[in-house]
Amino acid sequence: MSPERITDRSLDRILSLAASEDFAHYQPQLVIAAVNALLPLGKDGALAAIESYLAEHNFETDSQAGLFLVLRTLFEVPKPPGYHLPLRLGGSSPPPPADSKSLPHFPLVLIDDRPLLMVTGFALGGDIEPVAAHIQNFRAAGTLRKKALQPSQPPAAVLEQFETVYQHAYSRPPAPHEVAFIEAQLSGREP
Repeated sequence: MSPERITDRSLDRILSLAASEDFAHYQPQLVIAAVNALLPLGKDGALAAIESYLAEHNFETDSQAGLFLVLRTLFEVPKPPGYHLPLRLGGSSPPPPADSKSLPHFPLVLIDDRPLLMVTGFALGGDIEPVAAHIQNFRAAGTLRKKALQPSQPPAAVLEQFETVYQHAYSRPPAPHEVAFIEAQLSGREP
């Protein structure tokens, strides 16, 4: 979909699909579509579009957690500190690495312009952090990525890179179920 033809209604639909917090069935192409639709709006326009989306939806029935992933992909990793602010969504498996710089987009790993999710969900003992808190941070200090996401490598090459990045971050290889979760995202099938 070219940026010239994206209407408010289609942008709302794209954001709605990406906002889903059903991380166990995560599809990176939904985040890619959202990032690529928001990018032509510029930093202020993209953040305004997300705020507008948030203002028009009831999050007791509609999810917003996937927008954290959109924001982490839409904006460059800040230098310093060399990683995005941690998400306050609860515990995860795997947990964040000891060195946040080793996985600066956590819970995502960005390989070949593919925002791959490393966790299937979060265990939270209270209220989830609002997306608005991260919007304020990105507005104050965020740098929008320079170009649209355009994955180009074959899935096998991306999977090999994922395993290398994981090994570096955790000093151990990913478990078979973690590899299977990434393979499902790369193949476009349900994890």
